[in-house]
Amino acid sequence: MANVNVPAGLEFAFADAVRQHQAGQLDAAEQGYRKLLEQAPSFPAALCNLGVLLVARNQLDEAVRCYHLALAFDPRFADALFNLGNLHRKQNQPAEAIVQYQACLNADADHANAHYNLGTVYSSLGQFSDAEMSFRQVLRIEPQSKECTLRLGDLLLRTGRIEEGVKCFREYTTIYPDDPRGLYNLGLALANANQPAEAIELQHRALKLKANYPEAHNALALALELLGRKDDALFHYEQAVKAKPDFPDAWSNFAVNLSEQGRCDEAIVCLRRSLQIRPDAPAIHSNLLLLLNYSSSVTAEQLRAEHEEWGQRFTTPVQPQPAPNVPLDPARRLRIGYLSADFRQHTISSFIAALFQHHDRTQVEVFAYSNVLRDDDITAQLRGLADQWRNIRELSDRQAAELIERDGIDVLIDLGGHTAGNRLIVCAYRPATIQATLFGYPNTTGLEAIDFRITDPVSDPAGVTDSLYLEKCLRLPEVPWIYVPPTDAPDVSPLPASTRKSFTFGCLNNSAKISDRCLEHWAKLIQSLPGTRLVLLAGQSQSAQKRLSERFMKAGILRERIQLVSRLPRRQYFETYHDIDLALDPFPYTGGVSTGDALWMGVPVLTVAGASYLARQGVMQMLAIGLPEFIAEDLPALVPLAKMWMNRRPELAQLRQTMRERLLASPLTDAPRYVRHLEATLRGVWAKRCASHEPQLEELADE
Repeated sequence: MANVNVPAGLEFAFADAVRQHQAGQLDAAEQGYRKLLEQAPSFPAALCNLGVLLVARNQLDEAVRCYHLALAFDPRFADALFNLGNLHRKQNQPAEAIVQYQACLNADADHANAHYNLGTVYSSLGQFSDAEMSFRQVLRIEPQSKECTLRLGDLLLRTGRIEEGVKCFREYTTIYPDDPRGLYNLGLALANANQPAEAIELQHRALKLKANYPEAHNALALALELLGRKDDALFHYEQAVKAKPDFPDAWSNFAVNLSEQGRCDEAIVCLRRSLQIRPDAPAIHSNLLLLLNYSSSVTAEQLRAEHEEWGQRFTTPVQPQPAPNVPLDPARRLRIGYLSADFRQHTISSFIAALFQHHDRTQVEVFAYSNVLRDDDITAQLRGLADQWRNIRELSDRQAAELIERDGIDVLIDLGGHTAGNRLIVCAYRPATIQATLFGYPNTTGLEAIDFRITDPVSDPAGVTDSLYLEKCLRLPEVPWIYVPPTDAPDVSPLPASTRKSFTFGCLNNSAKISDRCLEHWAKLIQSLPGTRLVLLAGQSQSAQKRLSERFMKAGILRERIQLVSRLPRRQYFETYHDIDLALDPFPYTGGVSTGDALWMGVPVLTVAGASYLARQGVMQMLAIGLPEFIAEDLPALVPLAKMWMNRRPELAQLRQTMRERLLASPLTDAPRYVRHLEATLRGVWAKRCASHEPQLEELADE
């Protein structure tokens, strides 16, 4: 409630109205405030408190009038400015809220609540540095503020400052050892610091203090996942959403766990539930789009529509910046920026390293915009390969876009699509003259602001797949990306079937890629070919392995013909190929780097030609290494093709021993050649842009 001077003679009436307001007797309080204003129309405190009451009744327009009247009589009335900021925040008007909170702080620099609410608005906008400053101001004024300490610790975690976050929460739990919120937050921080054992113990303590604590169940599940205890984690996600059905983060984490067990349809349901609760969550919506790629019941056209909806929902409100002011000289050195959260230990990091390493520095200057949450040795390696390195994890989307524009980037290339940690909304501001997406994601981004998908003529045949993407296809002449052979893989083994009657098919892709239709046809393959078995990677969940085995049994495949292996350490993963004669490519989401791994271990990959990039990566790779005879043109051709190769064991044995040489001689592993093609293609687009007076980039890439 407002606390200012009260006109003489009205002290008792004002105090009575305030008492009634605080007691929830809103009708009486409103009547009291209005009587006071009849006697003293210029009474700011009564106007301000009446505004607060009207907001509680959702009479927002009249509340705004009350606040403005109070400020007309006292322009530096801090509480009126603060409450007006709160009202703008309630109406999802963050810019206006910030203006009012700052005005409040100009009137009262020690208004702790204004600092706190300003920090929460900054945090919601991704302006984390500003948010931190606001929270630290609160703690300067009120050092024992529980809420602000917890907020600050959470912000430190969200910006990758894990050690500082742990320190913040340890100090909190020292002061408040029996506050379950402190134990929960410290446990969450320790899980982020990869200390799951202590994190689990802390969450159990929190749950003893507060039974059915949904946030603690969710955080406990996250810590259990770090130890590979997927089934235990699943139980606690279920407990979290049972205790709090409107808990969007728990539904989202529940979905990730289910997807890793291959239960994609159930995961999709969980993500849609999460988005019903919190529709303004671009990261969760991106998770949904990623999972939809795995489903055999979603058409390519439906996928485009789903991605387009994401773009409209999250980027339509963005006001693109004016066209970047860069010299349109077709021959000058280009500034190429790469945007990614995967400049770290990741499946695509070796590709990124090759890209950075082989760019012609006389033609290109390489900028890296990193949204990595926790840097590692790979981050340091990639930083050394880039000409300029920018950390953007603490910047809002607008701030990151402004940085890219200040850097004068000519071509901005997104490397993540809708994968974890993506910053696609940055691209919506159009900070670069030309914007493209490359490799990290197998589908459209759904953003009109991204001009091109960098692809190739096999993955995206001209005139066939173009309508599936919002971006225009920018086709490189040979391959859309390269495979970097691992230096730590074991030697290739002899063909297992050379010394035994049985024949082993295998797939070491993420088991989520084994869609219902894929499993149906693989089951037919095993049924049709006596003496065959199938080796599959089934993750770390015992229940997931059991479920996958049961899915095959329902399709008529005996348990002994399916061998399921858990997620393996890197060397054991490669060694598993020693027991596989011929690999099967999942569909509709075909293998990428995993196909390259199979080939490097001497194992050809039997793939079915699909109708889009998503379903044609196996086709692209087998053609790139000169082995079209491993491509089934359609699903009915799969079993006959498998049978043919099963009966050509000497040829398979010979091919196995020469596969690495074949791979190394192909464009699929030729990094310098690939980067030359990429640079030439981008240079061609740039030259057309320079020759054009209108920035209609959709007309520039028709090669």
